[in-house]
Parts: sequence; C-alpha cells; structure tokens
Amino acid sequence: MEKEDKYFLIDICGTLYQSNTTFDFIRYFFSEKPWYIRLNGLRKNKLFRFCNTKAFEYLEFDCLRFLLIRHLKGYSKKHLSDMAHIFYNEYLVTVINRPVIDIIEAKRKEGIRLILVSATLDVIAKEVSERLDIPDVFSSHLSYDKQNVCLGRLKIDLLGNKANCLKSSNILEPYYGTITDNYSDLELILKSENSYVVVTDKQYQNKWEYLLKNNRYNHSFVLV
Repeated sequence: MEKEDKYFLIDICGTLYQSNTTFDFIRYFFSEKPWYIRLNGLRKNKLFRFCNTKAFEYLEFDCLRFLLIRHLKGYSKKHLSDMAHIFYNEYLVTVINRPVIDIIEAKRKEGIRLILVSATLDVIAKEVSERLDIPDVFSSHLSYDKQNVCLGRLKIDLLGNKANCLKSSNILEPYYGTITDNYSDLELILKSENSYVVVTDKQYQNKWEYLLKNNRYNHSFVLV
C-alpha cells in the first residue's frame, strides 16, 4: 500500500534519461526539415546562446524551446502521441539511466508514492508514465483546439514552475524525496527530506555541493 503522505518527485529529462526529451523528440522527427536546420544553426550561435541563457536565468523563458514548439502546430494530439510512442521505443530506451531506475524501484517497494514532475511535453510525459507504471504525472501541456489539433504553444508550462503546480494540486512540502539533475529544481530539493542529485561528472557535483551546503535535509549524488 502506498504511503499517501510521502511523495517522491521524479524529474524526466537528464534524470530518467540522458536526454532533453522535448528537444530530442523534435530533433528525432524533424532534423531534416529546413526550419529545424535553421534553428539548429541559431542554437550554435554564441550570441543567441548567451541571450537565451540570460532569458532563462532571469525570465525562465527558453526562446529556442518556444520556437521549436511552434512547429508542432497543425499536428493532432493522436498523431503526436503516436510519435511519442515511436520516440520512446526507438530512442529513449537507448538512453535510460539505470541507476536512477533502480532507486525509483526501491522507493516503489517501500510504498512511497511516485510522482513524475517534468517540464517536458504532455505527450512524452504520458508515454513515460505508462512505460514506468507511474500514473501520477505533472508536465507541460500543449494547447489544442476543439478538434485536438496542436496550436503550437503551451497551455501549461512547468519550466521553473514545478513547486507551484504541486502546491495547487495539494501536494505539499516537505516532500519525502526528489530525484533530479536540474539546477532549476533546487527549490524542490531544499523542500525534500531525501534527495538524489543526478550528475555526470565531478564538476557538476562540486557545483551542487556548493548550492546544497546549507541544506538541512539529506541529499546524495547519483553518477550516471
């Protein structure tokens, strides 16, 4: 039986998978499109990268993400869901972070309530939710018209807004735990009694150790 008052929050991108799933999803299907090639070139521009970083840092707005999502306009929700299914089968399964899966399964056995909390697109988060048998999921939601055709924008955006989304659903702090690789999830970690920070090398771990030096709760690192 799940311990309903104990929530273990799970990030998706970079945590469950070595992937920024929104970007990789769009790249996987559209990498040969002229518009994607132009945007990918823009992404490599140093000035654009600097401006985009600052926009995210101060405004929590990712311009490249916004532009990429615009190109999903006109696709039906069913079509995008089918694409997410293919994307999972052919790509995400190849970039799973196994140590993270092991931690999650251990928490499941303890009866802790697992909750996916990610800024990825709803169609991707739903596919991950079904594959990992984690029914509780919060994600960014694409906006659709009455015929369920994507409008190329977000209706709900969890980027930098996870804590508020959880609170509005009466999932309150302190959380039992969080597992993530995202610096933007620092707020969740500081409100979690047990946190796991996913890192790829010592440099990232050093930065996290500095950020968490005054953390009053338990935290540990997961190397992937």
